[in-house]
Amino acid sequence: MGNSISGQVLDAETHLPLPFASISVMDSQLGTISNSEGYFVLSSESILGTDTLLFSYMGYETFKRAVQDFEKSPLVYLRPVEINLDAVTVYSRQLTGREIIGQVRENYPKNHPERSEMRRMFYHKFERTPFPEDNQIHVKHSDFVGMDKATIEGLLKMLPDEFTEYQDAVLSFYNDEDKHKLVPVEAISLEEDAMQDLEAILEKKLGAFFEDIEKSKGNQEIYYKFRTGVFAMKADTNPDEDTGALEPHADSLHYRVPTTQLDGEVSFLLKDYGSLKSDNWEFITKPNRYDYRMKEVTVFNGELVYQVAFTPRERGLFEGTLYVSTESFAILQLDFAYAPGKTSENIHLLGFGHSMNSKQGRVIFEKGKEGYFVKYIHAKQHETASIARDFTIMKKQKRFLIDKELNEIKLEASLTFEIHSDWELLILDRKPLEANEFEIVKQPAVVRFRKEYSNAPDLWDNRTVIAPSAELTKYTRKE
Repeated sequence: MGNSISGQVLDAETHLPLPFASISVMDSQLGTISNSEGYFVLSSESILGTDTLLFSYMGYETFKRAVQDFEKSPLVYLRPVEINLDAVTVYSRQLTGREIIGQVRENYPKNHPERSEMRRMFYHKFERTPFPEDNQIHVKHSDFVGMDKATIEGLLKMLPDEFTEYQDAVLSFYNDEDKHKLVPVEAISLEEDAMQDLEAILEKKLGAFFEDIEKSKGNQEIYYKFRTGVFAMKADTNPDEDTGALEPHADSLHYRVPTTQLDGEVSFLLKDYGSLKSDNWEFITKPNRYDYRMKEVTVFNGELVYQVAFTPRERGLFEGTLYVSTESFAILQLDFAYAPGKTSENIHLLGFGHSMNSKQGRVIFEKGKEGYFVKYIHAKQHETASIARDFTIMKKQKRFLIDKELNEIKLEASLTFEIHSDWELLILDRKPLEANEFEIVKQPAVVRFRKEYSNAPDLWDNRTVIAPSAELTKYTRKE
């Protein structure tokens, strides 16, 4: 790759890859993380040949290497650290795991401060949702033109066996307290062309129907109403409200995604996986649900580190390990996942169902001048959603007493989805926002994802990204 530094981080003794190693440029906020196979890619755009890279890994000695030395070899070997037992005795102070968790919670606001800032990020998402053959949408009645039983059931047969969503993006994320904005820099997608073909067919077959719904939003006399059981709602009737509608998609080179959707997913990852505000961090916020066990003290980036393993009691969900600075009680790394047999959100009500079958997270923090900040998040979820309901869509005309029904379609749905989601978020750089800087940032309506057929680091022109794993490199966009 032209203007970039790439390599692989390995154990010096076993020569095995070290996944998720931290790589940073000395005296700067620039850096990256190695992938699950130890490979990394780092843009050299803002790096001088005289700069030095730092390589850190939990339980290993921090290693320094000059940028210019990568021309000789792309391999970086880290050595397991030898712990000074006297230092361990001084720092351990006979604290229990539960006491350390209490100190983490108490010192969290000081160690992990919230501030207004701009974060340059690399975002990765790979989501698979199989569509089983036994999923059905049955038309019980319809007097809408072009919405007959044969048309609807014919479209159902055209759906793919599996929906996939593969998105990579470099973006700028601005936050000011609870407000945030997202500005894309570059984005690619390996989603299937079959989905765009299906969208074209849907537009051709049902375009008039959806266009009529949109027109009704500006009509004071005509409206659409959706009903399922005792629940009913009107289509939005405010023509001045920004619905975030996409631009016309007559572009064979890009997919267009509402920016609010991408903004929502980035915010979700930062809050639900990277913050004490998250319910996922109940092993810190609800210690009575967990048992804690102290493992040996280790080292990360020159700091002595407590390793606190946790397992759930009856009401807990997660098992994993918390890595905590012995000096400040700051969180340096988190690894957690649902313990065997644990699930959550098991909701089955009025024909709707949802369950979270598994969650898994890894969060790595980096030390800055003001505290410790999220550097990397890897989140995986497997959930099940189901619908077994009758739905009615009605087009109505307002009248003085009883509104007149113009058209109606009744549908019977029996659908089940298994959703497998995998996200990665890497903070490439960060800087504090000055007063009023947030207000002048303009968030665009859509993000344009450039279509590519396969993933490789050379897709990105001199950018720091997470190097794709062998599994993702093999994945190609299907025609």
